[in-house]
Amino acid sequence: MKNIAKISVAVIALFLGINAFAAAEYASVGVNEGNVRRCASTKCKIMFKVWKYTPLKMLSVSQDKNWVEVKDFQGFRGWINKDLLSETPGLSAKSDANIRVEPSSTAEVAWIVQEGYPLKFIKKQGKWLKVEGTDGVKGWIHSSVTWGFLEYKK
Repeated sequence: MKNIAKISVAVIALFLGINAFAAAEYASVGVNEGNVRRCASTKCKIMFKVWKYTPLKMLSVSQDKNWVEVKDFQGFRGWINKDLLSETPGLSAKSDANIRVEPSSTAEVAWIVQEGYPLKFIKKQGKWLKVEGTDGVKGWIHSSVTWGFLEYKK
């Protein structure tokens, strides 16, 4: 059964054209704003909105291969059009979190993000992740307060 799950994830990743790092099961939102819907159609109700770099766990693909069933960091599920997804590694803050100027808990706080805030992953240093906000500002966040592309190595 585990092999079937691994094969399914690999097929989804190949279908989306995502690099090997995402074969672990994640994609991120590649547009400024997207809709996650109740079913695999634009006629379906919008369940929630997602923003650029929001990581989404891929669960399955629709029969027409145009939609991906996804889950966010809070466990909310729905369907998103595959064209809205990207291979750019993204993270979500699991809670309100400090973004620091250096990878240290004693470093100055550059800014504070709210729970769910999407961030672009840049690199990992120990348990710290260098990230970038949608406005281009960079900083460091501790991996314990993030969800998404946690194992990606650049």
